[in-house]
Amino acid sequence: MPCEFCQPATASSASLSKAPAQNASSDTVAGLEAEITSVESAMEMLVQRRTTLRRKINALSPTAQLPAEILTEIFRLVCQRTEDDARLITPLLFGGICKEWRDIAWSTPLLWNTICLHLSRTMHGSRVQLLREWLLRANTSPLYIKLTSDNEDDATFCSLHTIMDTLVARSTYWYSLDCLLPFQCHNLLRDHHFPMLTSVSVHPPKGTISTFSEPPNMFLSAPKLFDVDLSGYNFPAIVLPWGQLRRFKTQFLTVAECLKVLRRSPNLKECRLESVYSPEIIASPVSETLYSALEILDVSLIKGSAISLLDNVTLPALRELRVNYSGVGGLLMSAIRSLFLRSGCDLRRLCIEKHNFHTDDLIFCLKTIPSLTHLRLFSSGDVTHTSMGLTENMVSMLDPSRHASPLLPNLTSLEYRGRVFCGLPAILALAESRHCFVAEHAKGALALPGLCMLEITSTAQYDVPREAQETIARLRAAGMAISVCSITGDLS
Repeated sequence: MPCEFCQPATASSASLSKAPAQNASSDTVAGLEAEITSVESAMEMLVQRRTTLRRKINALSPTAQLPAEILTEIFRLVCQRTEDDARLITPLLFGGICKEWRDIAWSTPLLWNTICLHLSRTMHGSRVQLLREWLLRANTSPLYIKLTSDNEDDATFCSLHTIMDTLVARSTYWYSLDCLLPFQCHNLLRDHHFPMLTSVSVHPPKGTISTFSEPPNMFLSAPKLFDVDLSGYNFPAIVLPWGQLRRFKTQFLTVAECLKVLRRSPNLKECRLESVYSPEIIASPVSETLYSALEILDVSLIKGSAISLLDNVTLPALRELRVNYSGVGGLLMSAIRSLFLRSGCDLRRLCIEKHNFHTDDLIFCLKTIPSLTHLRLFSSGDVTHTSMGLTENMVSMLDPSRHASPLLPNLTSLEYRGRVFCGLPAILALAESRHCFVAEHAKGALALPGLCMLEITSTAQYDVPREAQETIARLRAAGMAISVCSITGDLS
């Protein structure tokens, strides 16, 4: 049996016997760590080298030779707003191309002055933070703001309130505003000034128009405001700097309220009034309103009595008239003719929509408006009588080869949609003769503008034979924009 004094020595010997193995394991780990560090360092060097090489390659491209001012202008054009806001290119795109482009984009405030946000329940916090950074990059450039949403509920209103609270801190730089504006956001706009604001298009939620019909009290703090769209608000509640307005749009006004708008706005150039009505028929003009500055009038008349609006105005500067009306034909044509003769205006564009007119009434009206260059006629399409719509007589009156003094000698564009009671040969003969039309003047031949665009859309089947298609192709090759089709399919 071993001595007790020998036991510690035995244990110590065992420990010493294991030490070399542990030291070997530590050396292996250290070696692996050193190798990993070396590999990572090499990879980092390769990445840096690749970046350097890429920059050298990019420096050889033609775009790299452009001055920063040219690149800035290109970026600005690319970022311009389009009709389809979903396809809008933002300056964030340039930040992912290269460092040089990112530096230019991040330091150009004009690239950040357009703010188009589609409000949703998701990503609310990230959008607010992005908006704050966006506004900082916009600096003091004028802000074009458009907020859209697919929903009108409490969650959307809450999101809009937060967004508007962020935007209103930069109210002194607002240039245009286009958005849904619930009553809950009105308080955010109080006690703010909008010295750069020129255009506003706001509307209340559709479900709350009858409850909250008063627009926000902000317009008198905008000394440059001239373009206003307040569709959806009650007219008596609208307070505007009427004297500085040049464009105005609203809806659901009576004839008397429309006349008030014209009287209050002596500098108005363009007025769009939707769904105009009159509680009673006005047999004759109560008071003739002289309004010399108006150049564009776009009205939608609900009932026949609303035609009295045209009977109560005199518009010597009128250049464009659009009327959407589904009532009795003779009344409208008579009112337009009377307005033109009374005003003595140089009317260039006339558009009549959703209106089933008698051809004789239309011809009688157009004879008094020889200055027209653009004519658009859209009927409702339920016409069955051959004296209505596009008839042989109408086409004949427009054709200079059939009349020495044709109807509308200055016509350059004709659009028609509705029933067609005229043969295709007569339409093509009109197109050919009008395309190279020369009118006889008292002192010799006077070349007048030819018909550049002819678009006929039949609401019933309308056949275009092969020989007619060849004529259409020839006219298109000569530079005329011509189309003859039906709603059942393009037959040209």
